[in-house]
Amino acid sequence: MNKNLTFFHKIAFCALLSLPFAAWCQFQIPNNGFEQWDGGYTSEPTHWNTFSSSDGSYSSLASSNHHYRRSGHRPGGSGNYYLTIYTKSIMGIKANGNMTTGRVHAGSTSATSSDNYNYTQRDNSSHCLPFTATPDSLYAWVSFYAESGNSEAQITAILHGDNDFKSPNNENNTTLYKARAEIRTKRTTGSASSMAWRQIKVPFVYSGTSSASYLLVNMTTNRQAGEGSKNDSLSIDDIQLIYSAWLTDIKVNGETISGFEKGRLNYTIHVDDIDNLTADDIQATTEVDDASVQIQVSLSDINTDTDADIYVTVTAEDGTEKEYYILATTRPVDVGIEANTKETARIFPNPANETITVDMNHSVEIIDITGHSVLRFNNTGTNRIDVSHLAKGVYTVLIDGTKTTKLIINR
Repeated sequence: MNKNLTFFHKIAFCALLSLPFAAWCQFQIPNNGFEQWDGGYTSEPTHWNTFSSSDGSYSSLASSNHHYRRSGHRPGGSGNYYLTIYTKSIMGIKANGNMTTGRVHAGSTSATSSDNYNYTQRDNSSHCLPFTATPDSLYAWVSFYAESGNSEAQITAILHGDNDFKSPNNENNTTLYKARAEIRTKRTTGSASSMAWRQIKVPFVYSGTSSASYLLVNMTTNRQAGEGSKNDSLSIDDIQLIYSAWLTDIKVNGETISGFEKGRLNYTIHVDDIDNLTADDIQATTEVDDASVQIQVSLSDINTDTDADIYVTVTAEDGTEKEYYILATTRPVDVGIEANTKETARIFPNPANETITVDMNHSVEIIDITGHSVLRFNNTGTNRIDVSHLAKGVYTVLIDGTKTTKLIINR
């Protein structure tokens, strides 16, 4: 999905399509934090399926439990539960832990048989996930124990067309899917009794030619069928689909602004003519082709004769927004204004609402439009500062009494 978009592009969400409204407007996997369960701790997570609801000739043999609901959450999380799946030996055959948004088909006692797969069952609402959005990345928190250090657990998300997609059987047929994201992890802990959580982030690769109609998500304790060891266990929490609201370039009058970085939101640039600067002079390139951009240029509330404020707002497909701020000035950029330095760029978010985070070891002073000091502190390390008492507007930030940048309170 790495395509360019310049100046302005809009996508109409929830358009009048043949697909149901709920399917078109869905941007995340239901119950992606495993907080809802159909029953007790060995029941299936709501909207997820495992061997207990499998079909196929050997579904009754495979229906024993391979998972648990666990109390707790990943580091920094806030939920009550997470999911653990584990490898189990059935009549001497190792069966990997397996969880899917589709349905498990158990058609053979041979672990590697093509008659064992997960699939989207379109005629059964409990075993399919209609999905037409186009996510850009897949994030998941995992803790994986395996007896062997070479074992790899796997999570895959396959955005596919209007077909009963089978995994892994159809994964090489590019006419049946649109995109795939694949998380693989070797063990994060060498002890079955300890947790070692890790967040893994992978992009979706849009290599297929199909439309986007359904999402099939599969999780397993070993990416190779029948491999690994009994009691290998994969714990999962907070699977998230990410939609990009980043820019890869901003140009003013045809030139990329100095020091541009995708993850940096604040800049200062020099222009010769503030009065004639308009949105038409700004070109923004999005990271993906389904994000939209809006550009606003206005004279600064503080120095209307010399400065202008440029706001570039990027909206991702799911509505996530990021705002890039550029201070355009006729003054020399290296005299009195250094918002383009690494030190002053570490005040974020900017624009801010309730709090700002400061990541530097310096004295910081915030001055309002009348020139009065409204907040002063000596910062050490990374601190979150409450600015909820400040009125909406543009403020000047002094770093060590000299270096200045602008802080926007926008609530």
